[in-house]
Amino acid sequence: MSYNKNTINRLIRNYIYPHKYKILFALVMMIISAASTGLHAWLVRPALDEVLIKGNKQMLLLIPIAIIIITLIKGIATYLHSIQMSKVAHQVIADLQSEAFEKLMFFNLSFFNNSKTGELVSRLTNDTFFLRMAIVKTVTGVIKDFFVVIFLVGNMFYQSWQLTIFAFFAFPLALWPIKLIGKRIRKIANTVQKEIAAFAAILNESIKSIRQVKSYNQEDFETKRSLGIINQVKNYFIRSDRIRNRLSPIMEFIGSLAVALSIYIGGIFVINQDMTTGQFMSFLVSLLLAYQPIKALGNLNVSIQEGLASADRIFQLIDQDKIFMEKDEKEKNELKVSKGNIELKNLNFSYNEGEEIFENLNISIPASKKIAIVGFSGSGKSTIINLLLRFYDNYKGEILIDGQNIKNCSIKSVRKNLSLVSQDTILFNDTIEANISYGKSNVTFDEMVKVSKEAGAIDFIEKLPNKFNTLIGEGGVKLSGGQRQRIAIARALLKNSPILLLDEATSSLDNINEKKIQKSINELMKNRTSLVIAHRLSTIEDADFIYVLDKGKIIEFGRHDELLKNNNLYAKLQLKEKLNEN
Repeated sequence: MSYNKNTINRLIRNYIYPHKYKILFALVMMIISAASTGLHAWLVRPALDEVLIKGNKQMLLLIPIAIIIITLIKGIATYLHSIQMSKVAHQVIADLQSEAFEKLMFFNLSFFNNSKTGELVSRLTNDTFFLRMAIVKTVTGVIKDFFVVIFLVGNMFYQSWQLTIFAFFAFPLALWPIKLIGKRIRKIANTVQKEIAAFAAILNESIKSIRQVKSYNQEDFETKRSLGIINQVKNYFIRSDRIRNRLSPIMEFIGSLAVALSIYIGGIFVINQDMTTGQFMSFLVSLLLAYQPIKALGNLNVSIQEGLASADRIFQLIDQDKIFMEKDEKEKNELKVSKGNIELKNLNFSYNEGEEIFENLNISIPASKKIAIVGFSGSGKSTIINLLLRFYDNYKGEILIDGQNIKNCSIKSVRKNLSLVSQDTILFNDTIEANISYGKSNVTFDEMVKVSKEAGAIDFIEKLPNKFNTLIGEGGVKLSGGQRQRIAIARALLKNSPILLLDEATSSLDNINEKKIQKSINELMKNRTSLVIAHRLSTIEDADFIYVLDKGKIIEFGRHDELLKNNNLYAKLQLKEKLNEN
């Protein structure tokens, strides 16, 4: 894959360059730190030539003092550049995660329908981890090591340029294996990250469905299903480490070759008095000190390739096709609802090309009325809710609210005027107060109590240890189904939208709880235009009007009693419901 150059340029231009002043400060500290290492090596020469050989007592005092001062300066400079560059690296990752998450939040439902949750989570967590490691190692390691090598090699040239050329004769040989190993690591890193994403998907699915897993005794099956991927990930990591570690003996051999050549040729220079013992030892110390950062620079390519593979996957998410993005639409009109009349005119829609859900569907929902839509599963009932909320815009025809085409209104203003209570009660791992007030700021305690009473939730809330401040767990797991539904109704009441959408809101409840919840729902529907997607006909007997939907078409409509007399699909649904109850 040829993404390296573009990915690197993008990372630098969009995410690293904005921190240029912090990086510049850190760069100065790196230079000071690297120069200190070079000075340590340079001081070997006077330590040997002036102190040990010539017996210079003045230098005997000055050199240790110089070493202490240089060491202190190096320590402070190293600390400052490490901290500063670490902050930059972590901020870059935070910026990337924020941008990716923001994009994710504004993708339409088509995107999520075609994506695995675990895959998306993996890109924002696992992939950013690999990239974080690469950036941290690069910005805190490679630049510093580069300057260290520059200063040490500079000292080596100062002591003997001839010996330096001999010493570094072997190092160009390492370039080919470094490049080859990096290429192979990049390929494996891509595969590893995909496998980790697949495991994350299974993990997410299994945990979310743990009740079903246990009720069907499928613990062993789920374990085996994940074990295959776990072993694959393990094998890929082993393979990656095997390839990565091949670089070590190569660099060790090249380093030892350089040292061996230096000792041999340097020995000849000293014997022939072409350089002093101090010069040679200063050169040799510089070479030995330079070996480790040179080796680190070689190994760094592996981390960079892993990070670039991760960056590419994150950018793929950020750069998703615009067809998946919900537009900001600031230039569009605000939907203004005065009455709440809804009209669906000649509506045509399909999730997948060639599979029409609706064909010229027409439905009228008068203001402040309770309108129900019934039909068999798959008839398109919930799709109407999805289109009203503009979860999908790829339909033909018109959806009008008080005469305003919702496509010509901003998405936010449309959704502001609609409240949804669905069969899938979505609660967050937070307090009851936070869940009820979700989407509305500056809620007073009196407002909270009022909607909780109207939703029939106040009794059980008051019995909880921390009342409204009680944490309810992920998905509201610490509450019963009926309690969760009451919280959802209280949330909708607090939103106080003029139009109410009920998508099989009581389908997950038993008959007893449903009847209790229905009272709360009736309270919610007061003075609102209400569209009810019903699974139990007993809940819509008082509806002002009922549409019967079958295969995307209205086949009958009227009031409850009228439809029963017709003895058509509605009557069949009624009979089926009574048989199920018995």
